[in-house]
Amino acid sequence: MSSQRSPVITNVAKSRTQPSPFRFGPVEAPTLKDRISLNIRRAILQGHLPPGTRIVESALAKEMNVAQTSVREGLMDSVNQGFLVKYVNRETVVRKLDAHDIEGLFRVRIELEGLAVELSHPNANEETLAPLYQLVDHMREAGRSRQVALFYESDIEFHRTLWRLSRNEFLERSLVPLSISPVAFFLAGSPLPPIEHDFMRVAAEHGEILDTFKKGSARACRNLIVSKIKGWRDEQRQDVRWPHTKSG
Repeated sequence: MSSQRSPVITNVAKSRTQPSPFRFGPVEAPTLKDRISLNIRRAILQGHLPPGTRIVESALAKEMNVAQTSVREGLMDSVNQGFLVKYVNRETVVRKLDAHDIEGLFRVRIELEGLAVELSHPNANEETLAPLYQLVDHMREAGRSRQVALFYESDIEFHRTLWRLSRNEFLERSLVPLSISPVAFFLAGSPLPPIEHDFMRVAAEHGEILDTFKKGSARACRNLIVSKIKGWRDEQRQDVRWPHTKSG
């Protein structure tokens, strides 16, 4: 630490009226916390950690060969994303939902994501939409190779990137657990891979959303995303993994 502070002190001493501006050094991305969170997320999406599974920090740190504090940070990131639940003074577990929970999540998501899309419309252009089209391509590639976890990771990132265009951080913070929790729950419970046709259809629907941004109004974009989310909800209602009784 002292080797980093000395140049700053010297600069201030030489010129108290014009001190050197503070600058952070380069940071390697993704961080260790992000990599730990990513591994946890993939394990859940691949069905290795079913809903209700208890996560032990010390055991996880040993398996990953990292410090327990790093694991704790990665777990909290997964909690914030809706994959895990952290009980006060108790254990961390993979999120477990019942039918009432899922219906409630979709109801709020429909309203908030509709708003996010409407606010994103003025900021949509060729440059800002390009990364979203790339994510749709990644979804298609993952679908063709039947990589379920990678497909849904691209799907999730598509929506997060779209929400960021609204330039409203509170919407993104609210939508992350609302959108991710149902996906994680269904795949963690029993990762039944959709047929390739379903993968391609879902990817095409995401592309349709982007095309509407280019040629439609903000209201048209909102109406379309609301319609799509309702359709995805109704499809999941038919899924054999949809819970019909209250979880313990």
